[in-house]
Amino acid sequence: MAVWVHLYLLSQCRKLMHSPWHLSLRVSGASLLVLLSHLLIAALFAGGFYAAAQAGLGGFKKEIMGDWMDYFYFSLINITTLGLGDVYPTGHLRAITGIESLTGFVIISCTAQFVYEAIKQKEDSDGQERS
Repeated sequence: MAVWVHLYLLSQCRKLMHSPWHLSLRVSGASLLVLLSHLLIAALFAGGFYAAAQAGLGGFKKEIMGDWMDYFYFSLINITTLGLGDVYPTGHLRAITGIESLTGFVIISCTAQFVYEAIKQKEDSDGQERS
């Protein structure tokens, strides 16, 4: 589901990049959509971690892990593959954590390709204006 959400929002970014708006507005809007996508996916995984922990599939090693922000924090650290190590999963949540890290790697790679294409388009349009 996370990959589908990200691919859908990237397709919307591509449509936005071909809109008649000024290029800087298109790039800014697309960047905000990409950021929204990453945050939404982290929130999806955070909800999954919470649900799985409540179902008894595992937990987290931390003094207190009850606030939604704790789950969202862990999800952001994990999806970016940063992995600080201050919170770590136990039980079957370790598998979900691995899937989230792989998903994060894929969506960050897709985002990097999109950003590269947007920059190249800007450079091409700047070169045409100077000619």
